[in-house]
Amino acid sequence: MAKRPGSLVLTFSKKNVDIRKLLESKKNENEAFIITDYICEAIRFYERHKELEETYNLETIKKLIDDRLKSFIQVNSTVTLGLEESEKVEEEKLLINEIKTNMNTLESNLDDIPIDED
Repeated sequence: MAKRPGSLVLTFSKKNVDIRKLLESKKNENEAFIITDYICEAIRFYERHKELEETYNLETIKKLIDDRLKSFIQVNSTVTLGLEESEKVEEEKLLINEIKTNMNTLESNLDDIPIDED
């Protein structure tokens, strides 16, 4: 088959077989699907967005979400109050546990004190 002027022949190496299968699958699903248009649009999309590659880093996204959530909590007093209340509950639980521990220690120390009956 003669190559037309301006055309390219695209071959797939073993590492890119998945892409070839994807393109073949899309063509089988829709006969009007034009593989070259799809490849060209993918390259155009990549070229437009390649500078934004860091934006797609999962850790960067998590940090952005955390920062925005902290900002939201600071702005919304009801959320802040809810957090403060839960922190107070935790502090109270710790205090209660400490008191229980002290009472148990006191009771065990009482066992060691000799008490004579009158």
